[in-house]
Amino acid sequence: MSASAGQISLRLAMSLDGYIADDDGGYEWIVPVPSPTLDTEHQLPFDDFLADVDIVVMGRHCFDQKQHRDYVALGKKVIVATSAPKLIATPEEGVDFVGRDVVEVVKAYRGQGQHCFIFGGGVLVQSFLAANAVDMLTVGIVPVLLGSGRPLFLGGYPPLDLSLVNYAVQDGKARLIYRRR
Repeated sequence: MSASAGQISLRLAMSLDGYIADDDGGYEWIVPVPSPTLDTEHQLPFDDFLADVDIVVMGRHCFDQKQHRDYVALGKKVIVATSAPKLIATPEEGVDFVGRDVVEVVKAYRGQGQHCFIFGGGVLVQSFLAANAVDMLTVGIVPVLLGSGRPLFLGGYPPLDLSLVNYAVQDGKARLIYRRR
């Protein structure tokens, strides 16, 4: 069993001013900015993280953008949080649609030793933070100020004490990994 078994992880990129997408929901601003003199020797590759993930949880917007396909192709179970799970006309293999109880469903998988990766927007992140259901938080800080957009943190959740457990710098982005204390 891996070290991250039985946990719920967030791993997101955000602008320096705290946005995860621009006003149109776009991510084009997340680009490498080579800075080899600042890059740390060790890196925190997404592929290594993903190899340890059992379940990917995303919102309906990400699903509609077909962002689930790579995860399904890798054999990951995908859970789509949606306000209307019964209205999905064509279910896909490896994909489950869950309504308001998505946090409880994911916590049950965590209780079974599954590593659950929250890949979603601020609303989905907010629901897991509000339920105090986040074990690991990885944030990649992109050196850009958007000025507006979709924020990562919406507020309204209880305090969550974290400890920095790892970091890396790659392509101008600082990646910070925090664990619940």
